[in-house]
Amino acid sequence: MDSSGENLTVVKNNAIVEAGYRLSVYESRILLTCISKVDSIGEIGVNDTFTVSVEDLAGLTGTKGKSVYEYLECAADKLLSRLITINLQNNETLKTHWVSSVKYIPNAGMVELQFAQKIIPYISQIRREFTQYKLRNILMFKSNYSIRIYELLVKWGGNEQVISIEELKKKFQIEDKYKTIGNLKAKVIDVAMNEINIHSDMRVSYSQIKRGRSVVSIKFEYKLKNKPKQKKEFNGKVNGVSKTEIEKNARVGESYEAAAGRILALKDAVSGTL
Repeated sequence: MDSSGENLTVVKNNAIVEAGYRLSVYESRILLTCISKVDSIGEIGVNDTFTVSVEDLAGLTGTKGKSVYEYLECAADKLLSRLITINLQNNETLKTHWVSSVKYIPNAGMVELQFAQKIIPYISQIRREFTQYKLRNILMFKSNYSIRIYELLVKWGGNEQVISIEELKKKFQIEDKYKTIGNLKAKVIDVAMNEINIHSDMRVSYSQIKRGRSVVSIKFEYKLKNKPKQKKEFNGKVNGVSKTEIEKNARVGESYEAAAGRILALKDAVSGTL
């Protein structure tokens, strides 16, 4: 497995991105690593297994060896009991576990998981509406709220979105926490903004929408970061003068165009004397 996540893609049904659930960043890292290994073209079976190694968590904990495995085992234990609430059509609601079993392999430094039957359709491309992104974009996040907000931004698309404080807290299942907007900003939103802007492929900011004196909604504004332009290597000709000839005769600090012009002028002068 590429522990850097450089080439792995996470694919989730939009219903999961919008669902209500609460996970630690370690539990999310385990889930997303497994999801990124899903063969998105075929169907997943209830007997299919996915492994997560200590290397997948090492970047988050900043530790090595046995302590990383202890983080992995503890997070897998908690993940086994976690529920997710998915809103279905006709006002129906599905509650299900994320995983149905966890197998611990301490000598290999990994755990092996199986997804719960009811969650399987939502973590692959077998349905049309899905959100996908490169795993590397969230690997450096220390907060699970950063992952959740990043996923919502990817799912929403466009360049701005308004979400009510009530709805945001409901999605993250933190209705009983962060009673003041100051607390919510400091512990959730500002942390996410900082990590997304530093570590991901996106740049995001937000503003508050008030009703009277109370903040009722957050407006996110976001866009992909500009990729640095790579300098193109010059392999052609300038005014008919080849790269090899220009580099052979160019003066220090002289541009290709200036060197080509001087070489042509010299050639004209020589031919004029013949």
